[in-house]
Amino acid sequence: MLVADLMTSQLRCLKETDCLGDALAAMQELFIRHVPVVDDEGHLSGLVTQRDLLALEHKKDAGTALREIMRTDVATVTPDTPLRAAAETMIFHKYGCLPVVADGELVGIITETDFLKLAIFPIAPRREG
Repeated sequence: MLVADLMTSQLRCLKETDCLGDALAAMQELFIRHVPVVDDEGHLSGLVTQRDLLALEHKKDAGTALREIMRTDVATVTPDTPLRAAAETMIFHKYGCLPVVADGELVGIITETDFLKLAIFPIAPRREG
């Protein structure tokens, strides 16, 4: 199985100019813990995580631009990455998610929750040809 078989492609992304308050609101509204940050062309600029925001909540103003607080050293995978390789990367580096990038454009995200769902609700592998 590949990342494309499990990733979420309906993403809630924010822009670098959006603020800390926007990220908190999106996470609360959608019950998510990771929000990709993209530029005007849809390229991944960074990532904001719930853990990061909780650590910054009392240190930064809610109006602080995401470009100032987002993680920019973000590991990514492609849709064709084997699920095992993505899982190993997440486990070994203790990542909660991996953005999925194809041809420089953000196309999805794969999270710990996706793998948990796979363990509970297995999906049939894609059929070739």
